[in-house]
Amino acid sequence: MSQGAPVQSQNRPTLSLQTRLVSFVLLVALLPLLIISTRDTLQTQQALTSAAESSLKSSAVQTANSLDTFIQSTLDAIAFEAQFADFKTYLESPPAERAQASIKARARDLLDKLSKKGSLDIISYALVDPQGKVLLDSANLNAQNDESHEAYFPLVQFGGRPVVTAVTYSADKTTSITFASKVVRENGDYIGILRAKYNAAVLQDVIANSVGPGTDASIVLLDQLNIRMADSQHPELILKSVVPLVQVDYLIAVETHRFLDLPREQQATNFLDFQLGIDNAENQPFFRADITPSVPGDDSIAVAFLKTQPWTVTYSRPTSIFLADVQRQIRINIILVLATLIIMSLITTVIARSLTNPISALARVTDSISHGDLDARAEVNTTDEIGVLASAFNSMADQLQSTLVGLERSVHDRTADLEESNLDLETIAGVAREIATIRDVDTLLKVSVELIREQLQHYHVGLYFVDERGEFAILRAASGANAEPMLEQNYKVRVDDPGLIGDVIRTRKASLALDVGSEAVRFENPFLPAVRSEITLPLTSHNVAIAALDIQSDVAEAFDQRAAQTLQILADQLAAAIENAQLVQQVQGTLTELNKANRSQTQKSWQAALDERTVSSYEYDGRQVRPIPQDLPAELRRRLEMGKSIVIQEYLDSAGNQGGVQNTLLVPLMVLNQLIGVIGLEQQDRAHIWTDDEMAIAEAAANRAALTLENARLLEESQRRALKESTISEATARIGAALNVENILDIAAQELERVTGNSEIILQINTGGRAAADKVR
Repeated sequence: MSQGAPVQSQNRPTLSLQTRLVSFVLLVALLPLLIISTRDTLQTQQALTSAAESSLKSSAVQTANSLDTFIQSTLDAIAFEAQFADFKTYLESPPAERAQASIKARARDLLDKLSKKGSLDIISYALVDPQGKVLLDSANLNAQNDESHEAYFPLVQFGGRPVVTAVTYSADKTTSITFASKVVRENGDYIGILRAKYNAAVLQDVIANSVGPGTDASIVLLDQLNIRMADSQHPELILKSVVPLVQVDYLIAVETHRFLDLPREQQATNFLDFQLGIDNAENQPFFRADITPSVPGDDSIAVAFLKTQPWTVTYSRPTSIFLADVQRQIRINIILVLATLIIMSLITTVIARSLTNPISALARVTDSISHGDLDARAEVNTTDEIGVLASAFNSMADQLQSTLVGLERSVHDRTADLEESNLDLETIAGVAREIATIRDVDTLLKVSVELIREQLQHYHVGLYFVDERGEFAILRAASGANAEPMLEQNYKVRVDDPGLIGDVIRTRKASLALDVGSEAVRFENPFLPAVRSEITLPLTSHNVAIAALDIQSDVAEAFDQRAAQTLQILADQLAAAIENAQLVQQVQGTLTELNKANRSQTQKSWQAALDERTVSSYEYDGRQVRPIPQDLPAELRRRLEMGKSIVIQEYLDSAGNQGGVQNTLLVPLMVLNQLIGVIGLEQQDRAHIWTDDEMAIAEAAANRAALTLENARLLEESQRRALKESTISEATARIGAALNVENILDIAAQELERVTGNSEIILQINTGGRAAADKVR
């Protein structure tokens, strides 16, 4: 008995009842105050946050509208200016006539006037010929330059609308933005480009006019790669990305002069939270992130998108400005709570002492009993709840000694049962873990019976599955004595037999045979003569017994109801594992067939699309695209169908004859693992060796090109179907609107002739031996 005292001392609460009473009263008194204070703080914060969100969203949208207005007005202006007669006359003139003083002077004078109009940020106006050569430029430094590599040139050359580029570096490392429009003849022929180059400060001016002077707001304009094109607070960060770009985007930025040829980490600010907020801006246009490292705390940011360009505007202010009132309210609430806490502590301490003194006396008696003095009793001096507690305590002490011995014996017995059950459950859990990872049904069955027999150490374990007719239970897997002969002879039992297996399959309940002597009818298996006891458990799926797990022992009464309940858990786990394995095999087969069908359909669709075209191969030499014959050898096609780029070598001299080495990179265009085309790349330097980075960029571009081609094919197919349906609908509507047979025949013939071209259409109606016909050409 003395050994239990330290345990009771360790479990004793560390806080006295008096302390807990005081704490409880304080909690009851202060909880409403805390709730009210918290509610007021949250409401204030929510109101300020909502106001800030609305204000920032409105400001961001306003700034985006200002930028849209500037861009659209400038595009409209340059589109209008590109149609000036002096420009057309100059560009239409042959090169020899362009040198005439009058033609050139008028065009040059007009360019100078345009470059000096309203904005001081205009760097120059220029006329560019169709090949990208600058013919005239208001800034003489750019005359005769080749601007075919500039970002605006291909956009205008292959487009029909005026364009604007993102902010780029010029040759002198100044930042600029370019507007350009195509110059065309009266008949629509393309004869040149009118280009206006603005200093990038013009975007800063638009933003500054939008935000106004003397404000703490920060406005950032980002392009589609999240590279800053304008920043109201930190202009030194212009043309730096929010986070380092991926390799492909970085190379594109360098190629288009949006980045200097410097390491990408030096041209980024590494604001990861800012980047994540921008990526999710379509769903959550208001978020918080730290975008000003020099100022402590984060910023509240609203995002708006330009309508004219794929650019983004972020409008932000320091969050601390919005939450200043919240911090002041929190300080007031803390002072109020502390004052209330001090007053309530003094009052509740006095009241608690009057209640805890009798309880302390009872605690001393309890301590004496815990040290072995079972004769100690509490004094009962009152009739209140404490007196009742003392009387009940004395009764408990009287019964304690009489029940202690019996309690220890009961605890010992139950502990032994629990240890045995835990051991069985651990064994079953180990078996379940082993079989849960197996996906092949045959392997699963074989491994399951082996593990069950080895782990549970029984004489024989078998798995019987019901056949399709439900007549027999067939042995599919077995382990132990005579397992192989039984499997070789395809051992089975009838479901309607009185044995354990038939009972379990019919009733879906576990069945036990405890002794061969008393239940000999259940042990009529010549392969297992040493069996003394047996348990069979159902494996069910969707409330149907699909199999039976038969476990046999050479020891009598080896199983009981507790074992049946434990083993049923194992049987359920095994049934689930079998069903999962079967489902996995079915899904894998379905996926294989589906992939084959998709690949076949893709191949047929592309073959049909190519059959409709007379030319399917093209070459681009940096100036123009022209068709070429398709001469890809079959061997190369087979290698490219693997989806990997290959490099081939050809030996050519400077005149194209056999001699020097030329390395050509072939990149496959893959759609649904099907080869639909090949991109061949050749460097001007014929001895150029393709690097891994160049091949990676080419493969990334090929993947995008393949996806675009597939989308274009699907669009053409959809358009053809839509045209067909539209034609049928129109013809049906016209025919249905006719009021008599003659009109119906006439309209039907006209519609058929319109669809089939200049053909002769004859419609004939059999009217009981006579024929009426309507013909139209």
